[in-house]
Amino acid sequence: MSEYFSYFPYVDHDLTNIGQTVKLTNIMRRFIVRSDLIDRTDIFYEYDVQAGDRPDIIAEKYYGDADLAWIVLHFNNITDPVFGWALFGADFDNYIKGKYGSIPAAQSEVHEYRQILNEASVKYDGTRVPKRTLVVDQTTYNTLSVTARETIYKYDWEVEENEKKRKIKILDKRYVDQVIEEVKVVLRDGI
Repeated sequence: MSEYFSYFPYVDHDLTNIGQTVKLTNIMRRFIVRSDLIDRTDIFYEYDVQAGDRPDIIAEKYYGDADLAWIVLHFNNITDPVFGWALFGADFDNYIKGKYGSIPAAQSEVHEYRQILNEASVKYDGTRVPKRTLVVDQTTYNTLSVTARETIYKYDWEVEENEKKRKIKILDKRYVDQVIEEVKVVLRDGI
């Protein structure tokens, strides 16, 4: 990722407020991937992050260059490569313990109440219909039948959120050089 920051412009900044400036990398400059590109299936591969995968490992595997990990992160809108990335095993357990004190504490604290609108099913043609729920308050929850409601505990919610992070998009390597050139222009020239 070290090369990524070389694309950023420099800014003069007075760190000590005495009129003496130093050149710093302006990490506040950003570029945004056009939303119409993110949904294009012809320029991305879907990938399920596995235990042991990191952005640099995936960049090396797909682009032949671990320094292009920033492309993997950016095109998945991940700003925190540690907690924005799927966690596995002991890393996930340690995250839960750090946030909630213990795994049993996370398993016993209610995150939200949900009304089940429909259960997951498979239609006659093989189409999968995902489970749909609606977050409700506790009063509404208590009026629902046992089969039409569910309690989501903090631990379950964290597992759901972590699972969402496992599905990422990988930019087709045919477009990497073009993206790098566009990023250079946007970050350096502020376009």
